[in-house]
Amino acid sequence: MRNNDSRLFIKNDAVYVTIVFVSVVIFIALLAAQIFTSLTPVRYYIGIGLMLLAFLMNVFEGKFGYYITFALNFVQFMIYTYEYVIMRNESAPLLLMMTFLVMVINLLLQYYIIKVAGKIQHIEDAKRNERGKAIRKELEDEMFSRTSLIVNHESMGSHHGLSEAIGRNLTSSIDPLTTLPGRDMITERAYKLIREDIANMRESDVPDSACRPFTVIYLALDHFDNFTRSIGHKSMDLFIQNMAHRLREAAEPTDMVARIDDADFVILSRRTLASEAEVKYADKLSKEASKAFAAGIDSMNATFHYGFAHYPDDSRHAGELIAKAEERMGIAAGTIKNVDDTVGLPGEEIFKNKSKDEIIAIFEQAITDGSFHITFQPCFTYDRKLTGFEAFLKFDNNGDIIPPPVFLAAAENAGYMRRVGTFSLENSLGALAAINKIDPTLTMNINISNYQLREPDFIQSFSNIVSSTECNVDNLVLDLQEESLITSLPDIRMTIEELATTGVKMALDNFGRGYSSFNAIPLLPVSVLKLDGNFTSRLATDATVRILTRSAISLMHDIDITVTATGVGQEDQFEILAGSGCDRFQGLFLGHAITSDELEEFINEQG
Repeated sequence: MRNNDSRLFIKNDAVYVTIVFVSVVIFIALLAAQIFTSLTPVRYYIGIGLMLLAFLMNVFEGKFGYYITFALNFVQFMIYTYEYVIMRNESAPLLLMMTFLVMVINLLLQYYIIKVAGKIQHIEDAKRNERGKAIRKELEDEMFSRTSLIVNHESMGSHHGLSEAIGRNLTSSIDPLTTLPGRDMITERAYKLIREDIANMRESDVPDSACRPFTVIYLALDHFDNFTRSIGHKSMDLFIQNMAHRLREAAEPTDMVARIDDADFVILSRRTLASEAEVKYADKLSKEASKAFAAGIDSMNATFHYGFAHYPDDSRHAGELIAKAEERMGIAAGTIKNVDDTVGLPGEEIFKNKSKDEIIAIFEQAITDGSFHITFQPCFTYDRKLTGFEAFLKFDNNGDIIPPPVFLAAAENAGYMRRVGTFSLENSLGALAAINKIDPTLTMNINISNYQLREPDFIQSFSNIVSSTECNVDNLVLDLQEESLITSLPDIRMTIEELATTGVKMALDNFGRGYSSFNAIPLLPVSVLKLDGNFTSRLATDATVRILTRSAISLMHDIDITVTATGVGQEDQFEILAGSGCDRFQGLFLGHAITSDELEEFINEQG
């Protein structure tokens, strides 16, 4: 029964069919009893009962119920006509009138019910449309704004400019306004270059010598909002198209030019240029783009600012490279101040110009002497109740802490990532089994790399470690890197879904770090979202980030996803997050990371 447009009360199909069947049986039974009785008062009482039953069927069973009622009433009418004409039954005339009256009343009533049901449906559709529009707008605003969480553009204050950008669907693979690649496509291109470079370094005895650097240039028109207000959105679109054409012609044939936002463009260059040549190239692109404004608005001086980011010095993640170039563009334009712009990471020298065998030997020695180990950061609720821990790999090289991006990149380049992943899982799952003996409700978050998820035998390896440690997988949460979802979703989705069937929970990690993957959340069995530390660090000083945080948390709760804030280092950040409805918190404000030997004492102290 799919046609339930006029069913006001019974929406469940199974219940509806049952009620229709029972009411028809009762109607036929009463009609049969009326036919076979000769007592006039009894026939009248049964006739009244049939009237009421027909009325109720019409009201509660909708249009289909009316059709059944009409058929039954018609049978009644024919029976009473036969009794009156042939048998001369004295009660037949009144029963004929009663049946005819019921048929007329039910016809009018059904007409009224259909009208009312139509109005109700129209109101519900309108409400659904409004809710849908509100949710879509919130999603679009969220997706647009999170890509700039590290950067404060002047243009973010322009609501109209924001909606205009969203309207052009800038997050698509091809930008429809300029036909240039969009953010998705150029990000995927950068990831492809990174993957090729990593594969190439694995084949080399000295990985660093085989590295193929590339440059990301972020180029943006100054005072975009002023131009738009002066010439209008439609005219501005034409200038953007002209800029895109000129940039595509001016760029080197091997470079990719993409439109990211408004009049913001990204150029991905495979060439290795000296600093001076790099600046000259960016100046050339800026001058060419400014020629789009040479006619028609001579009174307005179109200027551009740009910023650079270099692989692998600045980052080994495409989204972070684009964000870093955008950040430096903002510094050059004067829209961002007091940003730490240090190039390179501490600890890189330990792996610099080392062969694969030498890098592997460094890791093996570190594992043997305990320099390479796991620490555990506690996670709390708002009322400071311990809920679990997150496991972190730590590399302590004679007192110098080597950052994870450095040693993980070295491990991947040397083909040692599988051993690192196994080491992490064995120690973390062993710790989970140990803490659950103290408190069976505590959980453990473990970071899983894109490399691990793409291993063909990862599921089997994971299952073996679970069995050997005898941990409770119901308390295990695997943290998926946000950028893994962007670059390798088709490759890793089956692995993720297979893991989910074992009872393991999934968390989307590093949310808000550069590239937004919000649109991937509904496609995966993710039950936890973790706000990145870069996201939370600006809560106390940036009203825009506070608004985005509240919206993101509310939206996640609407789809039953728990939100954990990481990197909570100050009380004001904690209070803002708690007031926004955040579920879990971790960071130095609540507790620093501890070793496996300290776990039992720490848990007991929490009571």
